[in-house]
Amino acid sequence: MIDSTLKNAKILIVDDKEANIDILEGLLEETGYRNVQSTTDPRMVVDLFKSFNPDLILLDLMMPYLSGFEVMAEIHSIAPPQSYLPILILTADITPEAKLRSLSYGAKDFLSKPFDLSEVRLRINNLIETRYLHQQLENQNQILEEKVKARTFDLELSNRNLDNANKELALLDKSKSDFLKLISHELRTPLNGILGFTNILKDKIDSPELVEYLHYIDESAKRLEQFSYQALLITQLKAGKFKIQNENVRLDVLLSKTTSHLKEKIDKKNITIKFQPLGTFHFLNGDEELITICFQSLVENSVKYSSVGGDVVIRVFADQQSTVCEFIDNGSGFNPKILDNPYLPFVNAEKHIDENTGLNLLLVKLIMDAHQGQIEISNNQQKGATVRLTFSNQQ
Repeated sequence: MIDSTLKNAKILIVDDKEANIDILEGLLEETGYRNVQSTTDPRMVVDLFKSFNPDLILLDLMMPYLSGFEVMAEIHSIAPPQSYLPILILTADITPEAKLRSLSYGAKDFLSKPFDLSEVRLRINNLIETRYLHQQLENQNQILEEKVKARTFDLELSNRNLDNANKELALLDKSKSDFLKLISHELRTPLNGILGFTNILKDKIDSPELVEYLHYIDESAKRLEQFSYQALLITQLKAGKFKIQNENVRLDVLLSKTTSHLKEKIDKKNITIKFQPLGTFHFLNGDEELITICFQSLVENSVKYSSVGGDVVIRVFADQQSTVCEFIDNGSGFNPKILDNPYLPFVNAEKHIDENTGLNLLLVKLIMDAHQGQIEISNNQQKGATVRLTFSNQQ
């Protein structure tokens, strides 16, 4: 007996001899096949094929009206493409020519007349099982194809959503940059007036108390001016609108500018600036204005967070590929929470982050990016922090 999953297979017998059909129907019934139809008229095969949808056709070759070859041609014209329909040829013609022609028309196997019933049973079972396996494969392929389509749709939807989100983020980032640019421009005019009149008043007022007030006003205005300049420069660098002017920047001039700019803050904390070139390095390759901003920002932060009477070390070393500048202080170091992402603007400015809303390190990062360089920050093992700038010498 056949497997229970195959007993409902549909089998169509086409033979002009009723005796042959009776033998085959009896064999199939004994074997366990339940859905069997037959015809002695080959002209009925197309209609039966459409209505019965057989899983196996037992087909005689030599018949009146239509030969088995012609029947196979008609079936092939209406069968679904890529489908596997086994046709078992029943014939007394066992010549190689007949077999080759049958195979070319779509036959899958042959039975010679008169029938060996054991052979008939085995060949039918094998073809039905093969048909079943092909159907399973087709079903799995269809399921897989549907899953691929669904997954592709989900991915396309996710990509569209991601693209829309990126566009929104870009729009928000542009809005933020435009806002910073607007604030920067709007602050400059009143700040120039405040700073100008503050300097005039310093020469006009003799009261030490009022002079102290003016000092605080002056410092606050300068901080606002610095914020305005940084915000504008950040928007230009992020938009790629700042044109880098590469030149040889002299280190001695750069250090002189830096210490002169920060002299009051350096003297106030009695900080010693130590320059330690490891070799004879006299130049950096890059934009002098931007590199000066980097040095002044990092030295200012180092002075700010160093202990009174401490040292700020600027170490420089180089090879053919790059020049490295390290800024080392003996302060409290970076807050560990900040080290994960130190270049976000407008974040909670914890220890060792510039009070100007965290713009200093972001600005240095953008300047180094514009120079195709790198910035690295870390805490020292004993005390303090190190900021390392790496400039490429290949520009």
